[in-house]
Amino acid sequence: MNSIAYQISCRIFALGLINLVFASFSAGDEVQSRLNAEVKEILRSRCADCHGAAASSTEFDVLDAKSLIETDIVKAGNPEESRLMKFLVTDDEQIRMPKDLPALSSSEIDKIRTWIANGATAFPEDVAIPREDQREDSFSAVAGVDYVLKQILAHQRSLSSDQAKSMRYFSCNHLLTRGATRDELNLQRDALAKTVNHLTYSRDPVMIEAIDGDTATIFAVDIRKLGWHHESLKVVGTQGKLGPSLNNYDMVLLEYPYAIAYHDSDTYEKLKNEFIVPSGMVRPIAYMRVDWFCSVALQPPLYHDLMHMPSHVQDLEREIVGVKADEELLHKNVVRGAVILSGVSRNNRAAERYVSPHGAYWKSIDYATNKGEENIFRDPVNLHGVGGEMIFNLPNGLQGYYLSTAAGDRLDSGPTEIVTDKFAEDKLVRNALSCIRCHDQGIKTFKDSVRPAFESMPGNLGFSRSEVLKLYPKQEELSALFKSDGGRFMSALEKVLGHPQKTEPLTPVTRRFLEDPITLTAAAGELGLIKSGDLGAVFRSRQFATLGLIPLASQGAVRRDTWEDYFDQIVRELGLGDAIVSLDANTRNDYAPLGHGPDIKITTTKNSRTFSAGDQIAVIITNQGKTEVFVELIGSGTKGEKVVLIPTGLRLSPGASTRFPSEGTITVKPSLGHELITVFASEAEFSAGTLYRGKNIADRYVHELDTQRVSPIIKKSLVIETR
Repeated sequence: MNSIAYQISCRIFALGLINLVFASFSAGDEVQSRLNAEVKEILRSRCADCHGAAASSTEFDVLDAKSLIETDIVKAGNPEESRLMKFLVTDDEQIRMPKDLPALSSSEIDKIRTWIANGATAFPEDVAIPREDQREDSFSAVAGVDYVLKQILAHQRSLSSDQAKSMRYFSCNHLLTRGATRDELNLQRDALAKTVNHLTYSRDPVMIEAIDGDTATIFAVDIRKLGWHHESLKVVGTQGKLGPSLNNYDMVLLEYPYAIAYHDSDTYEKLKNEFIVPSGMVRPIAYMRVDWFCSVALQPPLYHDLMHMPSHVQDLEREIVGVKADEELLHKNVVRGAVILSGVSRNNRAAERYVSPHGAYWKSIDYATNKGEENIFRDPVNLHGVGGEMIFNLPNGLQGYYLSTAAGDRLDSGPTEIVTDKFAEDKLVRNALSCIRCHDQGIKTFKDSVRPAFESMPGNLGFSRSEVLKLYPKQEELSALFKSDGGRFMSALEKVLGHPQKTEPLTPVTRRFLEDPITLTAAAGELGLIKSGDLGAVFRSRQFATLGLIPLASQGAVRRDTWEDYFDQIVRELGLGDAIVSLDANTRNDYAPLGHGPDIKITTTKNSRTFSAGDQIAVIITNQGKTEVFVELIGSGTKGEKVVLIPTGLRLSPGASTRFPSEGTITVKPSLGHELITVFASEAEFSAGTLYRGKNIADRYVHELDTQRVSPIIKKSLVIETR
């Protein structure tokens, strides 16, 4: 080799080596940066109320890594000698932090431990709150609302009429009030993109658009691209002032508990007139929170309704998946594998793969024990499971999910004695959120235990050894299918996100929303309060103490369901706007604002809520208040079907009762599950609700909702469980 060629080759080699080292450092730095951001969010949500810069009674700021090190709370590089770790992992409840609140999860503690071991490097800065120089007087007490509404209005005015009517908006801007890093906001964005694309049968990925520039906290989605503009439910019987149909987005709006109407805001009124009314939305809600939408729309009942999931697995296969599984199994046109132990199941588990029009259809066969017929190895051909999980490719390459009993009946969640969700505080596997969080790479791979066990066995086994070998392929074939199916999913996900998935976004976003206790600082952030210093005194007041919110005034916390139950009353008492109550939500059985509205009691003639088939009962409604009330009675079946039992307009004097049926009794049917008897009541006369019905969707019974109504409509439900 001549000297010039040699020098060139050396330079090329050196350049390649430098690039390799740089890439390695860049990848490592990126992982560390994400970890730093995650740890900051954990400490913010669980520790900052008592140990933040503003509220701390100590000498350190838990959101400042330098402060933690200088005050000897953290020993960089040595987690076991760090006081922070000792406070988090101790079993002594008098010492453990956060005090009087649930302990951090093992995964959260592991992340903090790794952060300390890696040197406890600085946390990323929070994203700056956008300036609101021209904020309307209506929003003088809150941050972000004026900004979000004006951004949406500007975006609407930039679109054509057809585009404008089809656009819907989601926001995570409320996170900025309490503080959020760019990594956290990116997680919110990715979680939203992943959610909407798991809720559509459209073939092309649906892209979400950030409409507020570099801040990137407000997102627009064209529901036509999701296929959500089509009517999902139609009016049954008499139609009131509401529209003749509801679409998928309307179903979500009816469940949303954080909606506020701002009638004193010029921007809100313009949005209402230019966007909300022309678009025909069932409720005047300009936008929804990203974290709520991702956490709730991917769980029953919304997930099943939005995806129009049938109530039986055979209908799912025929109508949605496009596979005749029983027929394919009969002809052995299926691939099967099984394991003794799996990541989610306590017992042996089998899985079958069928070819579907959009890729693959997987069915698990799950067991309650490993004994008798539930031992796969006794007969790996004829399986007798107690239930299963179904996973099928959507047209866009992502996956749909379904849980069922052995008989094929749809389940909302899996029994914890059979399957568990390691990401959920209660370990309950909920369709489909638990499935999506678990299947972050698509189909879970496994090593088949059946074929190797029978390959060398003799033929006289009580079943056909050749059938076993036909059903259970060699591991190389199974692994190739895993690779193909996983590649299809990850390729689709990269298109949806616009980049490769580095961190599964739904797990942190939904866990933080669903499971983190709501402290005073978190409450102030969710309300968007600019000054939260006096909020503790507000929650100590009589009207709030009676709501059960007193823990917020004493460095305690409340759970998400408690917070949502009283959110509208908090908004009203603080004068933050007119709350749009989710009165007709299928996920809300009761609504009775304390100190407002009638005092109604609903019971049955049998002093129990659990009934046997054949029981004879009647429903009793009693006015326990001091004023006349108007009532309406609705029944809901186990599959979501609704019927008007007593039409609106019936008057009940103080102390008076009425019953359904007026004469005789109802015979309880032998249908397992929960049924509801719901009474709506008000001290002022109100219009009848409108009944909507659609295929494979729970009925909706919707009232015309006046946010400024003087006398509220209350809602109380009696749950009837049939043994």
